[in-house]
Amino acid sequence: MEDQLLLRAFRYDDIASLLTWFPTAEDLAQWGSPARTFPLDEAQIIAFLKETEGDEPKRRMWAGEVNGAFVATATTIIDWHQGVVLLGFIGISPAERGRGLAHPFLQKVIDTTFVDERIERIELNVYTFNEPTIRTYEKLGFLREGVRRSLARLGTVRWDAAHYALLRSDPPPLQ
Repeated sequence: MEDQLLLRAFRYDDIASLLTWFPTAEDLAQWGSPARTFPLDEAQIIAFLKETEGDEPKRRMWAGEVNGAFVATATTIIDWHQGVVLLGFIGISPAERGRGLAHPFLQKVIDTTFVDERIERIELNVYTFNEPTIRTYEKLGFLREGVRRSLARLGTVRWDAAHYALLRSDPPPLQ
């Protein structure tokens, strides 16, 4: 499936599908932090898309496509002055989860991000209970730099988040 995976910009016509991916507030919070309003709606995504415009956009929204179907998404939030990118809003279509798409999709996002020589660092946060996702990030070469304790609150529950980073100069991960 990896060779069939196409990386492209997220489009307005992807919104309807994305809105079906997060059926609970917890699912949405894991994707986009508890700051997202549940249920996810078109207005929230359109606000993100508006930030993708211009020569140095605040963010880039990515889509993974297999056989013409939208199956993955991620967003890079860019600090052009510092050359630092925050990778987030990573999601795989529920119908495609468990099929090994996350690693090749994110590798394409990383490779495309590092094409711009102004970018030196890609960082991300992941909730510490999300062990399968953590394994994917570590296989991609991200290094854990610490834990932000009690970072997020969903109702009465608080979640810790591990902070990871990948530098342009880091050696490629062992496969």
